[in-house]
Amino acid sequence: MMYGYGEMMGSAGTLGLLTWLVIFIDLILVGVWLWQQIAKK
Repeated sequence: MMYGYGEMMGSAGTLGLLTWLVIFIDLILVGVWLWQQIAKK
């Protein structure tokens, strides 16, 4: 029972890490795009 619970927590942790990684990359890309827009003016 505890083993199955541990497996679920492990997969949820990996999914959460991937989600945060995608959000982090998106924020960097948006920041670079905004910086380019400001630099053009």
